Amino acid sequence: MGLIFEVKQRKDGEFTATCHFENIYTTGVDLKDLHTNINSAVDERFLGRERPGARDIHLLVSQE
Repeated sequence: MGLIFEVKQRKDGEFTATCHFENIYTTGVDLKDLHTNINSAVDERFLGRERPGARDIHLLVSQE
């Protein structure tokens, strides 16, 4: 099972990530912060069930 996140950088510089297959949305002030927040959000969403591996999480980056 894979997860695809659409990542956008807003005009204020902050990043947003929205998952297409699960109800997951998070933000970050930079890409490192966004990466940390995506991992935390995925951990929380998959609490009690098998979490997708790092190879199964994909980011599609676009600009707003």
